[in-house]
Amino acid sequence: MATLEAKQFGKYYLIEKLAVGGMAEIYKGKTYGVDGFEKLLVVKRILPHCCADKDFITMLVDEAKLSVTLSHANVVQVYDLGKVGDDYFISMEYINGVNLRDIVYRCRERNIKFPDELAAFIMSEVCKGLDYAHRKTDAGGVPLGIVHRDVSPQNILLSYEGEVKLVDFGIAKAAMNISHTMAGILKGKIAYMSPEQALGKTIDYRADIFSTGIVLYESLTLEKLFTGESQFEVLKKIRSTKLDYTKLPESIPDGLRQALAKALAYLPKERYQSAGDMQTDLTRYLYTAYIDFSPQKLATFIKDLFAEEIAEQRERSAMERTFEAKTSSINLAEEALQENIVHREETAPTVLSEESPSITSSEKETTDRSHPSKRIGKRIASVASALVLIAGLGFAYAKFIHPMLIGKTSPTHKVGITGILNISSTPPGAKIFLDGSETELVTPAIIEKLTIGKSYTVKLAKEDFNDIEKTFTATSDEPVILDISLETEKGSIELNSDPPGANIFVNNEPTHLTTPATIEDMALNTDIKLTLEKSDFKEYSQTLKLTSASPQTLVVKLSPVEKVGTILVTSSPSGADVFLNGRDTGLVTPAELPGITVGERQIVRLNKAGFEPKTETVTLKSASDITVPFELKSSLPPPVSAEQDTKKAKTAKKTAIPTPAPAPKPPTPTPVVEPTPAPAPVQKTSQEEIAFGPDAAPASLTVSSQPPEAEVFINAEYKGTTPLTITNIRPGSVRLLINKEGQARFSQKIQLNPGENKDIGTIRLGELYGIITVKSTPSRARITLDGEDIRAKTPVTIKKVRRDKDHTLRVELEGYSPWEQTFDMSDAEEKKFDVILEE
Repeated sequence: MATLEAKQFGKYYLIEKLAVGGMAEIYKGKTYGVDGFEKLLVVKRILPHCCADKDFITMLVDEAKLSVTLSHANVVQVYDLGKVGDDYFISMEYINGVNLRDIVYRCRERNIKFPDELAAFIMSEVCKGLDYAHRKTDAGGVPLGIVHRDVSPQNILLSYEGEVKLVDFGIAKAAMNISHTMAGILKGKIAYMSPEQALGKTIDYRADIFSTGIVLYESLTLEKLFTGESQFEVLKKIRSTKLDYTKLPESIPDGLRQALAKALAYLPKERYQSAGDMQTDLTRYLYTAYIDFSPQKLATFIKDLFAEEIAEQRERSAMERTFEAKTSSINLAEEALQENIVHREETAPTVLSEESPSITSSEKETTDRSHPSKRIGKRIASVASALVLIAGLGFAYAKFIHPMLIGKTSPTHKVGITGILNISSTPPGAKIFLDGSETELVTPAIIEKLTIGKSYTVKLAKEDFNDIEKTFTATSDEPVILDISLETEKGSIELNSDPPGANIFVNNEPTHLTTPATIEDMALNTDIKLTLEKSDFKEYSQTLKLTSASPQTLVVKLSPVEKVGTILVTSSPSGADVFLNGRDTGLVTPAELPGITVGERQIVRLNKAGFEPKTETVTLKSASDITVPFELKSSLPPPVSAEQDTKKAKTAKKTAIPTPAPAPKPPTPTPVVEPTPAPAPVQKTSQEEIAFGPDAAPASLTVSSQPPEAEVFINAEYKGTTPLTITNIRPGSVRLLINKEGQARFSQKIQLNPGENKDIGTIRLGELYGIITVKSTPSRARITLDGEDIRAKTPVTIKKVRRDKDHTLRVELEGYSPWEQTFDMSDAEEKKFDVILEE
């Protein structure tokens, strides 16, 4: 709840600060008419850096001259543009309700669909206001050419009774031309620009129609139409995106989709040619699709959605009544400081400037009007003279008349007159004690029947806040007004760590302190999340609650982070099975062994059929990648040459072998005839896997790569580096593997025919590793990638993310729903994630 502190500003009392923007502070205020009636309004006090820009003020005055002429049920009325001291201000109609952005955000937070009929009704009412302004003419019937330029959810106000009003006509033009605040003013508003506005071209009323279409889209989908990681990306999308009926979500009803497509046409000539035409289509859809629609549905929807805010407003209204004594009259000297530059009268606005002095004024009066400081000085002088006269009369009364009336006796008071205490507090609800006794009242309250002239001590007590006492004396029957701000009771934590020097975060926000340190002003009976971070140590996090203002001591033992690296294992030839510390990894060379702890000895062994096993002992000295190459030795006997084979045969012929005596012939058995078995069927092979006989002519294969010097393997056998021509390849189906450190592998099965010389061209190897950047709102969220804690908080950049497989990213923050997404990087070397966490 905003703090209530009534203060006079010219002829207004500023009751409550409602918001602060890039151009102005916005207050709820009130003033008094000639007959003493009270009027609530909104006062926008222009920020000093804007007031200092003469071009901005000139444009603001020009636009205000047009704005005060607008009088329509769907347009917020502007009353005055003026100046108090060095501060410029705009006063306008007060709307008791919320803006459309609040409604969209609330629906999104609670996962509530914004009813289509309400979105159509609201934008239909907005179109009414726009059409009125676009058609506005001067007294001679010449169009004024008014364009809003900033139709956005923030500028569409909805009262709790269901009224729809458009605010800030023309002010956007001045705001967008002030260099000091360009970034702040455009933030969040670029997304509602028309293409011609984004391109810096001249715009007309049809730009407002395009912006109205964007707002309607956001109301129907609860999503922004144009988004991007930066304002320039949003501008680029607006400038280049062309929408039509087919590109709009099918979830939008057909009638609304047609109206939306026409409003969002890229070329102004293809859009509605007036806001009135768009309003006609929206109204036709509304009462065709929802025959029994009533604007009261909007009021009911808003009241249900903002029930808590309405209850708080009632409580605020009760508190505002405590200021009535303070604000029941206007200080004339303060009012005299106000200079009206543009003013709305009952019938028509009056522009007060050098060029428009009063017709009945004398020449001297005209001169004063052209010099506001002189005119104000005269008013102050007049008021001061009156005050001096009143003071003199008061002194004479006190000196001469009053003693004659009362004589020399002690002061007495009229019988039956008692004092009144009007007491309030921020926050309200504090128990009230008077002279040590509990009154059974809570703030805000009025205590009556106080003795005139007696001194009282009042104490306020509220849980989680420090008790506070005030002394006052009732001197008359005029109420004594006390408005007391309660200070939250706070505690402190003396925090240390082993080792010291850890950065301290409270509720995920940096304190800019390092251990040892004392954290002051800690709220009591509230969950507090403490986080310690130190390089090379694991993050420590603990949630605690202080129940006493007494200092608490906490000492944390930080655990060192296990540093890890990666071992890249290669072999010649490749295709060897990889074992790590006696465990079969299931990988074959070339292979990557991630997650190796720095400083620990690792035993790597390679096994390959036909080669001797080989073992290497590896110890990582830092959290980096190292490559361990293996040269494998064949375990087979050396092949016998053809010459050695011929000599062996000749030697065998010279060796005499005795012939044994013939054995006696056995009796001839009776022949048995058996059926001849059918020949086994020949199994056909696919064209890609045709097997050729041993006499088939060998084939050759030529391969290049980008980047070059990549290792080439045929059927897991190392052949050399690219560019390369491999000869004497047995024809048939072969497996080609191209590998280069830091690049994604290329693997393909190739069919070679006998005698074929095949050139497969240049193989482009992609980067093996990519980069992802993760941001979150709120920040300092925990990141896990493929189930592993990254040990860093958002925003974070993660390097060496493999591009040849899918990954799962998860973002978590206490008090928010986790966010998770599976992605691959086959199409990009860098990906960015901007995550908005939901409570």
